[in-house]
Amino acid sequence: MRILTVEETKVALEDHGLDRLQGVGMARRESHEALFYAWHDHQHHQILFARKGTTQVEGQDGRHLLPAGHALWIPARTRHRTMIRDLDGLSLFLDAEVVVGSCETIRVFPVSPVLQEMLFHVVRWSEGSLDPDPLARSCFQTLALMVQEAIGNAQKQAFVLPKATRPSLQRAMDAALLDPGRASLAMALREAGMSERSFRRHFDRETGMSWQQWISQARLFHAATLLAQGESVTRVAAETGYVSLSAFAKAFTRLLGVPPARFRGQSR
Repeated sequence: MRILTVEETKVALEDHGLDRLQGVGMARRESHEALFYAWHDHQHHQILFARKGTTQVEGQDGRHLLPAGHALWIPARTRHRTMIRDLDGLSLFLDAEVVVGSCETIRVFPVSPVLQEMLFHVVRWSEGSLDPDPLARSCFQTLALMVQEAIGNAQKQAFVLPKATRPSLQRAMDAALLDPGRASLAMALREAGMSERSFRRHFDRETGMSWQQWISQARLFHAATLLAQGESVTRVAAETGYVSLSAFAKAFTRLLGVPPARFRGQSR
């Protein structure tokens, strides 16, 4: 994976044309094998769509999983960093002064066939849409309304792994994410330097989840990434700490909406 510095990320965004966007919006195809953008923000709303591959976007509220067949809304001026793996999709940028987004947080939402066609249709304006072009303006504004509707119908917490503000808790989370399949409560307590009772109380309060719910979701995020890379379902289940293949399949399907084998096929 190529990891970009803050300066390299800034140059990459300028190369994409964000510093010279004209009109309501612009769209560009995204095709990367493995790329990690550093923390940044931009003056435009962004919609990142993954037709294939799996991407993770980290914001101030947590880490968001973008599986194939879904898109992610990033409001203008929202600091984030992006880890892309084998992505085939597109990025859409919208003028925040013209297209007012009702959603002020990063959100993942499923993309219908009609919305997917609309997203790829606006790629024709890869250099930006000029204001006098009524078709471009209408397409981008209609697309923005459809996206807002999709966000409103999507589950709020399905694809986000919350972060903590307390340094001791975040230290335990960061350690767990290095190897979620082997992370344990004992390890988390050690990293946080807290008693179990205090840890559980503060963890629940800050994340809205229990430790077990959080680490289970972290394991499934990791599983989605491994499956998108082509790893076998059996190997991924073992790597993410599941002894039972059926238990893994059930948990994965509950979160992602499709069985692991189908997800693997859709992501490649």
